[in-house]
Amino acid sequence: MLTAALAVTPGSAVEVGFNYAEALQKTLYFLEAQQSGHLSPNNRVAWRGDACLSDGKDIGKDLSGGWYDAGDHWTANLTMSFTAMTLAWSAIEEPDGWLKTGQMDELLESLVHVNRYFVACVLNPECADPAKDLDVVIGCGGREGVPDPAVHALWGAAEVAHLMTNRPTFRVNKKAPAGDIPAAMAAAMAASSMVIRDHGALLKGKTGYGDFAPAQFADLLLDRAEKLVLFAHANAGPVLSDKLPKAEQDLIRKRRGQALRADGQIVETGYRADPFDKIMTAASFLQRAHVAKNPQIGTRWLDLAVSVYAGGYQSEWGNDWWKDYSAGGFGKVGAFNLMRLLPQDPRFHGELQLYCVRFAQYKQTAGGLRLREWDAHEYGSLRHANNAATIALHYSRFVEQSPDLPGNLHWRGDLTLAQMKTLFASEARRQVDYALGDNPYRRSYLVGFGNQPFNDVHHRGAFGAWAGFDHVIPGKADDRRSNRHILYGALVAGPDHNDVFLCGKERRLWLPKPDGKDHGFWYRFPNRAEPVFKDTYRWDAKDQPFQDVMDSQFNEVALDYNAGFMASLAFLCADGRSSGPALPDAQFPPKEVRNDSTDLKSTDREFFVSARETKTSALGIEIEATLHNRSRWPTRVCEQLAFRYVFTLDGGVTPAQVQATVSGHPKATVGPVIALSGGQAYVEIRLHGERLFPGNQQDGRRTLTLKLTAPTWDSANDWSHAGMDATPRLLPHLPVYDQDRRVGGDEMPR
Repeated sequence: MLTAALAVTPGSAVEVGFNYAEALQKTLYFLEAQQSGHLSPNNRVAWRGDACLSDGKDIGKDLSGGWYDAGDHWTANLTMSFTAMTLAWSAIEEPDGWLKTGQMDELLESLVHVNRYFVACVLNPECADPAKDLDVVIGCGGREGVPDPAVHALWGAAEVAHLMTNRPTFRVNKKAPAGDIPAAMAAAMAASSMVIRDHGALLKGKTGYGDFAPAQFADLLLDRAEKLVLFAHANAGPVLSDKLPKAEQDLIRKRRGQALRADGQIVETGYRADPFDKIMTAASFLQRAHVAKNPQIGTRWLDLAVSVYAGGYQSEWGNDWWKDYSAGGFGKVGAFNLMRLLPQDPRFHGELQLYCVRFAQYKQTAGGLRLREWDAHEYGSLRHANNAATIALHYSRFVEQSPDLPGNLHWRGDLTLAQMKTLFASEARRQVDYALGDNPYRRSYLVGFGNQPFNDVHHRGAFGAWAGFDHVIPGKADDRRSNRHILYGALVAGPDHNDVFLCGKERRLWLPKPDGKDHGFWYRFPNRAEPVFKDTYRWDAKDQPFQDVMDSQFNEVALDYNAGFMASLAFLCADGRSSGPALPDAQFPPKEVRNDSTDLKSTDREFFVSARETKTSALGIEIEATLHNRSRWPTRVCEQLAFRYVFTLDGGVTPAQVQATVSGHPKATVGPVIALSGGQAYVEIRLHGERLFPGNQQDGRRTLTLKLTAPTWDSANDWSHAGMDATPRLLPHLPVYDQDRRVGGDEMPR
């Protein structure tokens, strides 16, 4: 954290609220938890490691990097671009929100990390004609178009995703042309270039940035963004209109969802969108970036942005208030940019005013959450509310500068520009505060922040799995419904339109309505014996919320859930509304306290042996031993594991007289007896060449039988026998080694 003024001091006339600075600080931790590829040099997430380093190998490229989309391990360039663009736009418009809270350097590291990935995704930047020949990666892995096992076949950490799911590379090029994601990436890269050029010097002196040249990297991003926009504009395809025959509309939609898979097949993929809003937005950022670099630059990119705005963008209704600001619709930030570039053009003020007025008129829950789509926007309600809110919040700075708008302004009612400024800012802030705890439950929906935060979100990495789906199947021995790690700064999807946060299908029942004529949803609250009909329910403090780690509708987290929310936090910090500063680096993140017990289910030990005695006599012992890899700080894949059994050489027995054999696994071997001081010795049982990783029960453990014999034997005085009986137990006196380095258990004192 680098800061000019740690405390965010509000002015005397400014109403402060939550500690927005601390909340902003923690949201950046969430982005670090989402990193794919090699982690950024100063990543603070103790339970994360490098992951999915083989991405792109199926086309002979290194495409490791970027951010995972949500609670899974899909690198989806659309949501990645939306989030990077939104955060960069925030830092362009409200740099003080990041600087005064000391978070600009962390933001820069996140932007550099994701943009290095975007650069790698432009496979042939030196091609002669980018508009025609560019080859662009749009993501790795996912659901649609991925042969089984796809992304959701895994309940485990990112560090093992490449071993348990297929991660094909998807591209768009002349074989599978598209304009959406290339333009989205261009918008993110152009916006990021402005932030990195202006503030990249803050990275000087930080680990891993000794040779980082901000201006050079910003120029690289601009170059790639220009090529991507040219390609996107040339390959956007026809405008989609309801005036077209349905068959033609369907064909356009199908084409927009296609990509070239690594195996040469053209398939439909997930997370695709319309192209024109993104082309317009990317071109507007290119213009702003070039003007910031050279105020005498021409209007090439502005002309393109305005042309697309008046053409494909408006023709597809991307300017209408009901087209939310989201990963699918970048248009409102594009209109904002054009308003900044052409401040007296009424078109852009008009679009933004209409959108923000409508936002302030959305239906409101009793607790104050605004949702345009009363039912559909229950899926990620806080995402929808806060992405819309951030446009209103940022435009509140400029609405009073609006020129007179032509046409019918009935939608404005009697609102003056000054009243709109107040309305937009207050309604937007209300959505932020709702998420932070000003809601009927008085609990925070931001993980690890505020009062009783809902921390057990749907996120495979935060869960800390080692037994796969066995963790979440009721009745299984390893059933657990809480996360091991705190995913600080992740915004929970949120409640429904009754302000009810009740997760899990067994808590939301589809049953006949009270009149018996149709079906509807019923709540089954933990404190009630009978279900309650949703349509007539009113929030009651006695009805307890319920969080379920397997619920992805109300309980997941995602990049685009955080995007607008983070921008709003930075705005409020810049506006002096935070009740306090960010936490000192020495205090955040706090170190996780691990449970070093020997309880097989609850222990946090990462590498250990559980064992039981199967035979014993005066001539030897036979034990059944299971070697476990439950690594979670971070999850590791190991192929050189071994453990040692330490024993006493009784009655003058020499090492040469001890016979050690191992059976039960084809790769298990046992080494020679090694003498120690004081009449002690050990044998090492190796599983070299056997891959162990905490993916599921089968992947993370191996069981074998060790037999030791000698002319005389007394197990009672053996170091490794301590606590052993006929029941399998975790025995710390069987130390575990990875590549000859002890990683678990205790060695005998010497």
